[in-house]
Amino acid sequence: MVVRRVVKAAGLFAVVGLGLGACGMGVGTADGSDLDASDLGDVDGEIVFQTMQLSPTFDELITGIIEDFEAEYPDVKVEWIDVPSDGAARKISADAASGRLPDVLDLDVDTLALLANDGRVLDMEEVIPQIQEEYVASAWDSFEFDGVGAAALPWYLNSPVLIMNDNLLRDAGLDPADPPATYPELMDRARTVRQETSQAGFQPTVSRLPNVFLAHGVPLVDEAGRGAVLDTPEALQVLEELRDLVAEGAIPAESLSTHPESAIEAFQEGRTAYFESGITRFSVLQENAPELYEAVSVAPPIQGGDWVVAHGLAIAADTDAPAAAVEFAAHVTNGANQLALAKESSVFPSHLDSLADAYFTEPGNAPEDEARATIGENLLSGKGSPAKPAAIDAEFEQEMYSELQLALLGDEEPAQALQRAERALSEVLASE
Repeated sequence: MVVRRVVKAAGLFAVVGLGLGACGMGVGTADGSDLDASDLGDVDGEIVFQTMQLSPTFDELITGIIEDFEAEYPDVKVEWIDVPSDGAARKISADAASGRLPDVLDLDVDTLALLANDGRVLDMEEVIPQIQEEYVASAWDSFEFDGVGAAALPWYLNSPVLIMNDNLLRDAGLDPADPPATYPELMDRARTVRQETSQAGFQPTVSRLPNVFLAHGVPLVDEAGRGAVLDTPEALQVLEELRDLVAEGAIPAESLSTHPESAIEAFQEGRTAYFESGITRFSVLQENAPELYEAVSVAPPIQGGDWVVAHGLAIAADTDAPAAAVEFAAHVTNGANQLALAKESSVFPSHLDSLADAYFTEPGNAPEDEARATIGENLLSGKGSPAKPAAIDAEFEQEMYSELQLALLGDEEPAQALQRAERALSEVLASE
């Protein structure tokens, strides 16, 4: 069971008075699968579908998906509203407090946690359990909370690859065709790059630093998500190794300054050999460093860093049209519609049928094509893992980075830094 910073969400179906008897209706997706949801009533009524910052870029696509659904179910009317990402959490919190949540909500895991905590969304694992096998396992698991099997149907995803400067690696005597698979291997290669080329190996960013510790078995947060767990022997070993790499120049010390440069800046200038990032960075490289763009290759993400960041479609527990809402969520997230969204954007689908399409399995020759195929294969084969626990949010990441900065630079004993960081991060968790 994945335990996030929420309490048990009980009585989800009691909120809307839904029975779970065997005499249910068949809720079928637009691609023909029979979901056989239990006793949700007729597929009719008016539903509100809320997305996060998809308009106007995807107006034609989303409108077409809605029109197709309404044509198949003429007794349903779908109203689409789109909200900016920056204000989405505040709006959803206000809507939940006033009892006016949209029927179908496009949510990230962190925002969804607030609703799952209060039992305000349906558990899709109970409503339509047989649909689970159609989605990427790690995406489905991303929406598991304490007491809720799946607070949403997975929709679109992001996941990283390891981007490599082949010329720099060859100068260091390393074979780009044999990339590092683990963080210890990445650290060893970084040391080799420094010794042989005077350049650095990689740059741990604010958001990536927790992954290094997680991959070494440091939990960072307790099972309840209320206390930090950082003062451990494993964490001390990791921090000491990172400190040594900084001292040797295998990690650029300037990346740990008060105003650190971005990891993409160091990589595109040829000063680091490895860069973990998503597919969108290739357009930046092509524009700012066209020669380097032609000399990069792609490898699967580092084990423990192969996170999956998922958006999903949740159903408000108090919806007046549960059958229509569930049916519509399944329609939006079916294989055909997810593939269409992926082709118009840089996101990845969570539906296995989409990932089996030639768009992912038969890539072109550009680096971003190779990255798309690599990520697609990783997702399709089930190698990806859910993103960091919800408790490890942006505030946690920034505080952790700040607390460990002096130790990474060699200006504080690592053990002392970890003790202080654990106290400070526990305070951050307790305040949320």
